[in-house]
Amino acid sequence: MNPPDKIVLEHAGALGDFFLAWPVFLSVIRHFPGVAAFAAVRPSLAGYLAPLAAPCTPELRRTLDARFAAAVWPEALAETLVVRPGLAVRPELPASDRFLFLPGVVPGSLESPRALYRKALEAHGIPWAEDWRETFQDFFGGHAPTSDDVLLFPGAGHPDKCWPLDRLAALAGGLVERRLRPVYVLGPAELERGLAPAGSGIVMPETVEDLSRLLRAARAVVGPDCGPLHLAGLHGVPGVAVFGPTSPRQWGPDGLDVVTAGMACAPCTAMTSGDFAAACPRPLPCLAGIGHEAILERLVALGRRTPVAGQEPGQLVKTTGR
Repeated sequence: MNPPDKIVLEHAGALGDFFLAWPVFLSVIRHFPGVAAFAAVRPSLAGYLAPLAAPCTPELRRTLDARFAAAVWPEALAETLVVRPGLAVRPELPASDRFLFLPGVVPGSLESPRALYRKALEAHGIPWAEDWRETFQDFFGGHAPTSDDVLLFPGAGHPDKCWPLDRLAALAGGLVERRLRPVYVLGPAELERGLAPAGSGIVMPETVEDLSRLLRAARAVVGPDCGPLHLAGLHGVPGVAVFGPTSPRQWGPDGLDVVTAGMACAPCTAMTSGDFAAACPRPLPCLAGIGHEAILERLVALGRRTPVAGQEPGQLVKTTGR
């Protein structure tokens, strides 16, 4: 691929999709050293591309927007490489070899988006940045626990991916018995769905950067197939992801343990943007069948391996004779 005169790093997906795609952006920038790069992403995520690219200028943003109404690729972008990791569907844009759309989902396959992105880049002669995780932590910080907090995420992008709230509450009780502090992390969607438990520690980070700080300082994390767990994995935060209808192989957060109910019918969907598993009761058995004890056991093991700053290994997790 000939060097472009500038690069646009483009993404329009949700939190978890963006962080799955982050190594793509690093790989592209490294492959074209010295080429001016610009970020066209959600404002809430722009800071995570700041070490790699400048914000789009208003003129460049207008040109990018004009693509959707044009019959041919804009002349103003003729020497610009636009890189857009997405999921399954290419946006309806004019054909151009300067638009590098990387599909993260292939029908009939449970290969992870990150693996598919890597193959697509290498097919275009762009090497994969093998140290993407270390580089992310160099830029944005690694796991440095300063408390006994275990962050609990009750919500997910699709309600059918959520672990039942009573299981999460039972886990919170088990954590308290072991002198760990359960903290529920909530956003507007969780509040709207009534996923705010009573009588427990609650935090509501206002920005992704606030969430990042919470994650890095916490002891561990627990949640379903959701975006914050992908950010936790990038920061090197240990934890447990509870998976039901989706595939851990496809969507599992990097570096986190995964627990499933082991049902033969799971996973039953590659995408959770619409309805699925119509014949199943709610909550889905593949999630309701996961007891809190299995999660607690994993967390206890993680706690023995990752002490809080100033504590000896194994000092944090103290059982109560159970």
